[in-house]
Amino acid sequence: MKKIIIIGAGIAGLSAGIYARKNGYDVTIYEMHYLPGGMCTAWKRGGFTFEGCMHFLGFGGASPAYFLYHIWQELGVLPDKKIIHHELANILKDTMGRTLHFYTDINRLEKELLRLSPSDAQEIKTLCKTAKRIICFIRTTGKNPFRFIAKMAGILRGIPLLKKYADINIGEYAARFKDPLLRHALTSFLIYPDISCVQIFFFLAMQHIKGIGYPEGSSLLLARTVECIFLGLNGKINYKKKVKRIIVNNGRATGIELEDGKVESADIIISAADGHSTLYNMLEDKFTTPTLHERYASQPLFNPFVQVSLGVNRDMTNTPHSVRVEMSSPFEIAGQTQRVLWYQHSAFDPTLAPRGKTSITILYLTDFARWEKIDYRSEKYKALKKDILETTIAQLEKTLPGISSQIEVSDVATPFTTIRYTNNWQAAFGFMLTKKIIENMVMKPQYTLPGLENFYMSGQWVRGPGVIMAAVSGKEVVQKICEADRRKFKVK
Repeated sequence: MKKIIIIGAGIAGLSAGIYARKNGYDVTIYEMHYLPGGMCTAWKRGGFTFEGCMHFLGFGGASPAYFLYHIWQELGVLPDKKIIHHELANILKDTMGRTLHFYTDINRLEKELLRLSPSDAQEIKTLCKTAKRIICFIRTTGKNPFRFIAKMAGILRGIPLLKKYADINIGEYAARFKDPLLRHALTSFLIYPDISCVQIFFFLAMQHIKGIGYPEGSSLLLARTVECIFLGLNGKINYKKKVKRIIVNNGRATGIELEDGKVESADIIISAADGHSTLYNMLEDKFTTPTLHERYASQPLFNPFVQVSLGVNRDMTNTPHSVRVEMSSPFEIAGQTQRVLWYQHSAFDPTLAPRGKTSITILYLTDFARWEKIDYRSEKYKALKKDILETTIAQLEKTLPGISSQIEVSDVATPFTTIRYTNNWQAAFGFMLTKKIIENMVMKPQYTLPGLENFYMSGQWVRGPGVIMAAVSGKEVVQKICEADRRKFKVK
């Protein structure tokens, strides 16, 4: 039986481990943290659970209507796990007291946008019509030949639309709309205005068919579920074991060296760890292709977040779970001016807080370059975190009066938090989904490196961001391995 070593127990590593076990490989995962999940995580403070992943991108593949739902079925996660779907993606409020309800149903969203800005009627109808057209790209057809034919016809009609918007980012697209609140809604929908405009149509389509949801119990519980499935297949995980380098002999990966000096041998190595660390540290930059050099040197990254988490003695069950409020005056977080307060609560999931209480998270995009100059062990860092917490509470008090007196626990996570627990390069979530990266990486993922045999990479730096894409990359890597070994790939 061939032995595979996987570096990293995030969703990509666990997914690869499950598929590898199902195909008869002996698999051991080495993880630097003491928990599974990587970026798919959550944490507890005083009886409150604070979400650290799904409040951003959501749980992709959450509906049988979505074409990647089968990945979670194959892994054994669905349909057993309860998925929560929201009618509202966001509530947005401006300084003039106007409110926009950003519905997940495209038809309801269209009516709401037309109510808000009749002068943008033509662009609104085009937006919603395009999103509906995109549904055919992501909807499953099962084994029904008529649905498959209809899907292919829909894709052929939709391709010209994708080409039409391919060179536009979300910020540029939003500028077509006259209403400032509508423009803000579109640019903040996927957080990053530099993302390819096409992504907003796909996300609207995914939400419409309930392809995005939230796994009850938090991202960490999802990761624990996948971990349990892997261990149930007799896979092995060694926690608190950081890999120093990948051992290469005569152009073949033959094992790993841990930071404690211990060496482990294997027939195949999969790195589901941070891409930059894998290429430039573990492989000592010996197999980084010119294309990858250029990508890591110049491709924009998803900026990291500062996250303030609060456990409050307030029942917010009947209030919107995600609200973006344009504040009357700007405020500063870690040296960056903020004009919008984005808070989310988890009262819709009763497992995340004591009865009658709620976990709240507030997210701020931040520039990693500002943090590089700070020693996270210094008093300056502690003072900065304290200032971030106090500023956030003061701003939250303006939109949720009385909340400051109801706070029982608090926590501030910074880019340093992400790096300490996941080793992600610049605390980023991966490469920005620009047109270039979608064409050259997402559509054509590079799982192997020229000149290096028996080595594979997977995860967000190879296949793109999001939990579902991490799971997909784990599957595709094992498919490549089975193909190289001339084995028939199995999913059961």
